[in-house]
Amino acid sequence: MEIKHIFIHGWSFDKNIWKDYFNIKNALFLDLPSHGENREYQSLQDFSLQIANIINSQKEKVNLIGWSIGATVSFLTALQTENIDKLILIGFSPKFNDINLGSNPKFIKAFLINLQKDFENTIYNFRKNATSDEFRDIKLPEKEGSIKLLKDFINIDLTEKFLNKKAFIIHGKDDIIVNPYATLFCKNIIKEPVIYLTNSNHAPFLENKDLIKDLIVE
Repeated sequence: MEIKHIFIHGWSFDKNIWKDYFNIKNALFLDLPSHGENREYQSLQDFSLQIANIINSQKEKVNLIGWSIGATVSFLTALQTENIDKLILIGFSPKFNDINLGSNPKFIKAFLINLQKDFENTIYNFRKNATSDEFRDIKLPEKEGSIKLLKDFINIDLTEKFLNKKAFIIHGKDDIIVNPYATLFCKNIIKEPVIYLTNSNHAPFLENKDLIKDLIVE
């Protein structure tokens, strides 16, 4: 199958969060490392390189759609390949461990402690805060690998990187996971950001399904 669209989900979920998009032709839905059916740990850098290799193997340019940590993976991937047509970053943070560009470091530290104490309930609580739904039908990630992946994400700082591409940035105004102010900073690290602020939480694609579909078919 020639791949035209690649979707990458957010931390603690799996590719089934995109189920409303499964009818899109020539689309590949990837599980993050230690998530879904991909139970092995892999660093975000290595995972992004793997995706870049997939994209480079295609005859035509590919649309890359990433949400939250998946948006960070997509940004890292876009730094490694020119074979991307449309880059769509949802709930994107250039630096998650930052109160203005991501989340409050104090909250992040407490969250990591809670994951060790009560992984299952902490995950469900996080999912609800992010999307207003616990999504108990979505498999829990592998504990140790997913925590290690989250720490990778926390330590990534993209504020000194520059993406010489156009990118579509979609962010919910009511996002309590990633500060919506991060969208403004994207003007410093992306050549041509097109910003969509929606009346939504951390997962605007769940409420406004047509926005992504319209972007990738226009």
